[in-house]
Amino acid sequence: MSRCALARFGDLPAFYKPIANLSDHTDNRYNDSLADPAVKRADDGESLAFIEPKAGGHYLPTWALSKSIVDAQSVAKHTATPMLPRAAETTAASNATIRQETTASAAPFVPPVAKSSATPTVIPANPKRNRLKQTTNILVLGSDRRPTEASWRTDVIMLLALDFSTGQAGVISLPRDIYLEEIPGHRPNRINVVDYLGERNGSGSGPKLLSQVLSENLALPIHHYIRFEFESFKKVVDTLGGIQLSVDCAIYDQIEDENVFINLGPGTHTLNGELALSYVRTRRQGGDLERARRQQRFTWALRQQFLEQNLLGQLSTLYTTFADTVQSDIGPLEAIPLVQFALDIKEEDVHGMVIHPPALIKQSWKNNMFVFEADWPLIAETLPTVFERPPFMVTNTVGPRADQSICPR
Repeated sequence: MSRCALARFGDLPAFYKPIANLSDHTDNRYNDSLADPAVKRADDGESLAFIEPKAGGHYLPTWALSKSIVDAQSVAKHTATPMLPRAAETTAASNATIRQETTASAAPFVPPVAKSSATPTVIPANPKRNRLKQTTNILVLGSDRRPTEASWRTDVIMLLALDFSTGQAGVISLPRDIYLEEIPGHRPNRINVVDYLGERNGSGSGPKLLSQVLSENLALPIHHYIRFEFESFKKVVDTLGGIQLSVDCAIYDQIEDENVFINLGPGTHTLNGELALSYVRTRRQGGDLERARRQQRFTWALRQQFLEQNLLGQLSTLYTTFADTVQSDIGPLEAIPLVQFALDIKEEDVHGMVIHPPALIKQSWKNNMFVFEADWPLIAETLPTVFERPPFMVTNTVGPRADQSICPR
């Protein structure tokens, strides 16, 4: 089977069960044990998709490539200004990017026109190519940050990809134990400490650093971030009067020093803030991969609650209420179309994906830690296929068509 075939989740087996409880026994609060060099991280304010002028050559805008029929004269007009994509390090995942360039002495690029007719040449669009470069991508983080402790880890790493042109959304989860060989300004470590490391450079620097790392490894832009902490998460749930959630697999756990207490059977339950936090945190059944599946499930339930209570009109009030507890670079005016999109989307247009073994990540042991080693080029190739998968509630709910056919024990 080719790597491309493996990249399609339809060809992958059910969730690969991780080594039993191994990650739980090596779950250090913070593991940057090697001396952290006093190196200021590079500015990551520019997206990989940023375009800047450069002498010589002409760049055909992506909007033109996406049209089924392109008028030659119109294209020539819009490419009158010499442009080239910003220089960036090329990864294996970015080889699929199309660049139309000429040398400094070449004429501007103009799509060829058939000699026998004045009809413009048809340039077929390929919706699968770089589709996540056309979506609005939001990084959602959930940390175990506590007021009494200096360091923290990120338990939730989720990417929301909103495609306004098709009305579809992708929900992609990355395990927090993925090992990063390169973290700008820091030593290799798990992905779940990057937010903390970056935040030491100033408020909001943590999500920016993690966005930079993911953007470079996945060859896609990340436009915004939302970060929850324990208390802010519970506040959101309790403010909404609890979240009604359909539980497909029985879940039980008790960790007194972590305030995790949960015992839910299959069926519909209304979770308050404390119980909801236990639901998205526990790893007793199925480990981190099963937890990521539940986190996606809870995200959809949160959306449903927002819709049923018709809270769009109260968005301004809610934004003010959570401003001090939920960190984000999304302003109140920017939030309106994003929330409207989330409320309007149909269930069958939401697609989910959890990055899991054995093709995309593999279990390993580095720096005295249990980790997942990621095949970043293959992950980057796989992510756009999220929109080709069955609807989210089909793949997420345990069953014959789901990513997981039976409930974990």
